[in-house]
Amino acid sequence: MEKHEVSEFACPNPKCKAFGQRGVPSIRPHGWSSKPRGIRCLHCTICGKDFSERRGTPFFRSQLPEQKIVEIVRHITEGTGMRATGRLCGVSLNTVLRIALHTGKHAEAFHDEKVRHVHPRQVQADEAWNFVGKKRQTLQSRRSCR
Repeated sequence: MEKHEVSEFACPNPKCKAFGQRGVPSIRPHGWSSKPRGIRCLHCTICGKDFSERRGTPFFRSQLPEQKIVEIVRHITEGTGMRATGRLCGVSLNTVLRIALHTGKHAEAFHDEKVRHVHPRQVQADEAWNFVGKKRQTLQSRRSCR
């Protein structure tokens, strides 16, 4: 089993002085929540809060193996439908929808944290949406002709 580096983690307690600060020496390993799966418990020495290393990730509170979640997300990002993703990955539609929701929220939070002070002069819409938008516009204009 590989050794986990704890300097990449931050205290998840909003009331803590070290909240959200990565690389702070106050985060210490504090046992295992699942040793066979390699999920560590961590402890903040400033506020005393214990938390899972999966906290703040799409893997938090999931019983699925990480590889299964990654497989589901890959299908979704390639444009595979939700039902088809469930069939291909051997999970239920509700599982696919839950994972899509969790990973979407995580991606949005990551984007908002990392992308700052960007002022684009030009924005280009996604080609797939542009195609769908054109089809929808054609349908609406035909309805108004009748």
